[in-house]
Amino acid sequence: MRTALSRYGLPGDRETFERDLAAALDASPIGDLAAVAEVIATYRHRLALRTSPDAMAALAAPIGGQEWTPATDVFARLHAAGGNRRPTPSPSSQPIRASC
Repeated sequence: MRTALSRYGLPGDRETFERDLAAALDASPIGDLAAVAEVIATYRHRLALRTSPDAMAALAAPIGGQEWTPATDVFARLHAAGGNRRPTPSPSSQPIRASC
């Protein structure tokens, strides 16, 4: 489990696993390792989700019918719609030029 967490886990997962495992061992009465088994099962499930392409795709899927688009796509759409144009100054805000 430690090796798998080091290799496939998120940053800090192994350290958190060690803390949770130590706490479960300290809290467990002699001969009852149910809390330890629960900690191991929790982290095994995290690794299974982290290494599953289907799980990662499901996490990246749109929620509630919203369409997910990367920022570059959004900016390209904004640019195509003319959303990056600067506002035209009104005649009263233009500087007055003196003619000679």
